[in-house]
Amino acid sequence: MSNPSCPKRNPDVSWRSIEGQAVLIHNRLGEIQVLNELGTYIWENLDTEPLSLARNIAERYEVSQDEAERDLLEFVETLRASGALADDEG
Repeated sequence: MSNPSCPKRNPDVSWRSIEGQAVLIHNRLGEIQVLNELGTYIWENLDTEPLSLARNIAERYEVSQDEAERDLLEFVETLRASGALADDEG
């Protein structure tokens, strides 16, 4: 994993953690997205530098650093595709 910047939450997405799961509300689209435990952990820690976050994931979920980095990158792309993250422009 190179030194990627921290992804930013889309300001048009409201969210709340309910019973350990983040529930994202895409206000303009009127859609709801429910995240699993790992997704919720990533969402709640998006402000953490990505390499540190991957290290934390590896330790917390007892997976290799490589697996944690792949999972993190894949999930961030899923969030980006759903519109939950702000565009990187500007």
